[in-house]
Amino acid sequence: MRNEYNRPMRRISLLLLITALCALAAPISLVGTWKLNPAKSHFSHGDLPVSLVLTIEPDGTGGIKYTSKNHLVDGTSGGASYQAKLDGKDFPVTGAPTYDTVSIQQVNPNTFRIQMKKGGAVIVDTVYTVASDGKSLTRKGTATKGSDTNHFEEWFDRQ
Repeated sequence: MRNEYNRPMRRISLLLLITALCALAAPISLVGTWKLNPAKSHFSHGDLPVSLVLTIEPDGTGGIKYTSKNHLVDGTSGGASYQAKLDGKDFPVTGAPTYDTVSIQQVNPNTFRIQMKKGGAVIVDTVYTVASDGKSLTRKGTATKGSDTNHFEEWFDRQ
């Protein structure tokens, strides 16, 4: 008699577990290759990069692998890379002389707050928003260098 009542509960528990696992494995909207659209982008001062491409790949459950490549108006090139979870904790960055860690918080399915830090201090505070159609990405925020603050809004097209 006891088994008859436990079977439905086991099925419900199993369905809840499967639902939770599927939610955790949901695709991250930020994943993709994004190319800067200079015509739709601006900095409060300074020059936009000549080119900037962001490549964001899934990295396990709830994480991303990020790589950027840029070419600046002064002829130099650079970029940064990191692997991070979307949990607000700091993760190490390579290739970026101006910051050494990054933290990412997913605000909702299409919005991410990303902070770049140097020695624990936030130097770039951004909000990445993926359009509902998934075709574009905006990156809005502020970058601080000493007493200088640059406000920016960048538009990226999915490649």
